[in-house]
Amino acid sequence: MSQATLWQVMRMFKIPDVDLLEQIYEGATVRLAPNDEEIATITFNTGVAQGSITSPQLFNIFVNALLHMHTVTGQIEDISHGLQIGKDQKGGNQRDENGYPFNNIGFIDNISIFADTPEGKQMLQNVVQEFMAWCGMQINVKKTYLLVIDDDKKRREQEPAPLLTINGETIQAMNLDDACRYLGYWGTGNGDMRATKEVVSQKIIAALVLIKCHPLTPEISTELFTSKSMGVFRFSAALIEWTESELNDV
Repeated sequence: MSQATLWQVMRMFKIPDVDLLEQIYEGATVRLAPNDEEIATITFNTGVAQGSITSPQLFNIFVNALLHMHTVTGQIEDISHGLQIGKDQKGGNQRDENGYPFNNIGFIDNISIFADTPEGKQMLQNVVQEFMAWCGMQINVKKTYLLVIDDDKKRREQEPAPLLTINGETIQAMNLDDACRYLGYWGTGNGDMRATKEVVSQKIIAALVLIKCHPLTPEISTELFTSKSMGVFRFSAALIEWTESELNDV
């Protein structure tokens, strides 16, 4: 991202001390070999400083500008998926003034956008396209997928997925039974997480092969296997239900 657009976003959000951060970044340089005077000194005007404690927060502020644009566009054009933030979806105490519809979820640089019609979805993707053109960021279309979520499996199988584009490229539509990776989990659009279980099993087998190929003591082998295999399992177990038979296999 362009640093100039980062400062502009921060000023738009009325964040203080932007001038101080801007001056710090203007004087920042990079040298691949810090102690070698013959190596060129590089200045940069994009991105945030690697290793700085402020960098994650600066990036979050910047990406939130895009999420805010999605939210505002959805409110103006009535684009959402039916759920609301801050509203009880089940009980009778539903107060509209306490909730608002949302059409996006962001985690670092992973963003999901939701719409109940192809036209609304394309409109939100156009927002992404305009934002990227403004700030200089790039979107990886090869890692961008369209998931059509429909409880009516027969209708989903009969009706083709809509053709949606971003930057002139068609977004790949996933088949009903295809799984994609998001935030470390593999699953289908209808919530089938069996692919995640398969990935966990494969990584456990790979960890087992790893310790067999090293002349390690039993204690170190156990520690290495536990760190590599059980860590993967614990991550998935937080959201995915395993049967007793599957656990025995693991």
